[in-house]
Amino acid sequence: MLKIKNIDFIKVVYDESLSHNIFSIANITFSNYEPIFGALLYWQKNMDDKAFTPEGDYKFFYDMANVTYFASVKFPKHVRLTRDQRQELAYILLEERGSVGSYSFATHAGRKKGYPVEERYQELDFPADFDVTAVPAYVKSVVTKVDLDMILHEYPNYDQVFVAQYAKWRYQVAQMHPNDIEAYLPSIDFSVICAINPYLTEAYLIDHLSSVDFEMIASNYPVLSRLSKPFRDYMYTQLEPELAKELEEFLEADGEDGEVEDILPSFEEEEEMAELEFFEYDRGTSKWPGSEHLVKGIPSLASQLYDRFGYKKLTNREMDQKFSAYSEKQLELISYTLEQHWIHRYREMLDWSLICEHNPYLTEDFLEAHIKYVDFNALGNNTECELSEGFMDKHMNKFNHQKPVPLVIRHLTETLYLTHKDKIVVNSQLLNEYGDLLDDEQFLLLQNLIEP
Repeated sequence: MLKIKNIDFIKVVYDESLSHNIFSIANITFSNYEPIFGALLYWQKNMDDKAFTPEGDYKFFYDMANVTYFASVKFPKHVRLTRDQRQELAYILLEERGSVGSYSFATHAGRKKGYPVEERYQELDFPADFDVTAVPAYVKSVVTKVDLDMILHEYPNYDQVFVAQYAKWRYQVAQMHPNDIEAYLPSIDFSVICAINPYLTEAYLIDHLSSVDFEMIASNYPVLSRLSKPFRDYMYTQLEPELAKELEEFLEADGEDGEVEDILPSFEEEEEMAELEFFEYDRGTSKWPGSEHLVKGIPSLASQLYDRFGYKKLTNREMDQKFSAYSEKQLELISYTLEQHWIHRYREMLDWSLICEHNPYLTEDFLEAHIKYVDFNALGNNTECELSEGFMDKHMNKFNHQKPVPLVIRHLTETLYLTHKDKIVVNSQLLNEYGDLLDDEQFLLLQNLIEP
């Protein structure tokens, strides 16, 4: 094991060129390893369901129920540690700095000033009959001569300076968070936003369903990879059959198949550090006393107002207004992704078959509290639910056992099998088919029971 001798945290000098929210820099010395100088401790808003960042940094969350922000450590390039060693050392550094995921890290006011949206917008001299589709959606920040000639041929009263300025402004704005561009939507072809905005969520697309360009969404992989299977299935119906088939095959080959695997890290806050595998460190009296050293600008406060993707959380009144304007298709699609509070609030308006089959936020307590609404035939296909043996035993007769029930197979225990084996449809072939839903011990136990 590598023996940590000392960890020194030094004051951060903010640099406009840095792409991360650095809140501390650590120098680590070892008694049996070369020192590591300049490990950067940073926090970032979490934008996907991956356990690691694209650069390979492991994400640490303070509260697994709220993964709006993560903390991590970026080590110097010359450091020759394995990924597992980097993960453990990052944990030690974050723990020493004040607690893993204490998201009261400072946000420096002078960091990124951002694109001056309003200023550039006011500089644009829009024609009286401006058409948002005049500049094709495929045009980025620079308009080629071919595209410019085509645009001016179709719109001879447009000024070429305006077209060039507008394209640059549109490209910048279309990539910003939807919270910040709502006022500018009338001036932008929504197809452009569908094509290049990485922050679009399923709920946002449902809100703007009549404007969504699904062909453009099909090419926006950061967004595409976050969509639920039911929404993708709907999207396929909106595309040309050949394109829909190609997209579905691509997603299946890419291992997504409409569902984002939950691979978020599982570190929990504890009084003692997690058991270390690669490092030894006697902290002695050098343990930092909680969060006394942390300063203003608290992201965790923002997380109470914004969801994990940075969208402002709606009040009951705001959501009521939105629901009253939803079409039947929007109500259907939103059922798949609503959190419990909203399911309960609109329980009489929603299709519970859709909720039970696809919604990922269902829990045992919530189902029991709304048992009169539960469609067990549909719930049997929802493998996201974590249910107890007691719940399954109590309601086993309510499932449709004329066919295999994935939810039942996923939660099957020895007791449940022996109690309900004359009712449950399960065999070795089905075990293999649904084997990815079972842990190894559960799989072997059931296999032995079914084929003694």
